Amino acid sequence: MKENKIFMAIILALTAIFFFAALGITGLRTIAGTILLFILPAYLILNNFDLSAQEKIVFAFFIGVGIFPSVVYLLGLVISLRAAIAITFILLIVIAFMAKKYMKKS
Repeated sequence: MKENKIFMAIILALTAIFFFAALGITGLRTIAGTILLFILPAYLILNNFDLSAQEKIVFAFFIGVGIFPSVVYLLGLVISLRAAIAITFILLIVIAFMAKKYMKKS
């Protein structure tokens, strides 16, 4: 388990260095936002299931790319886009913690 965390930290650092070298601070901010908004909420939701860390990361990316923009778009039709982004992020984090709480009860 510890090797997975070290491996993921190395991959994250290499990704950050690459985007900073290729695109500057804008690239670094873009990849940080992508990880924070797309991958993290879906990863926390998938963390409740018996999957390996690599599977969770890959599935979280694709689920996040599908779910997050869709919910933001639908909320953005009713409220402002920035508020829709914040509400969607908070909603997905709450879902992750509620799923964790529900899975422990079962």
